[in-house]
Amino acid sequence: MARASARVLEVPLRREPRSRALTLHTPAVVRSASWDLRIFGLAIVAIGLAFGLALVYVSQTTALSVAGYDLQKLAAQRDELRRQNSLLEVQGARLDSPARIAADAQRLGMVHARYVPVIPAQTLIAKR
Repeated sequence: MARASARVLEVPLRREPRSRALTLHTPAVVRSASWDLRIFGLAIVAIGLAFGLALVYVSQTTALSVAGYDLQKLAAQRDELRRQNSLLEVQGARLDSPARIAADAQRLGMVHARYVPVIPAQTLIAKR
């Protein structure tokens, strides 16, 4: 028995008949290959569509984010302009006060007029 195990069993190689080798281009195989190409093409189109949708989504969210930052910047600018406007209104009210005008007039040496002449308006007669 030891001799039997030392012997290598030779299995003859199977050769495919020539007719099978020539059947690679039969219509069924060609139809199967074209079906595989269609599936591959559809997969490529689906991947391209998914990539396009992802690109549109990212561009829209980026545009929305930029618009949000611009909105915040403009709101801060509006608040600053409102603050400056209220300061200018207070300053204008202070400058328009009669007490300040009287004090500045006195500092400049101005006095109240004793008599203010009034010239009556003449009636205008339209020429015909």
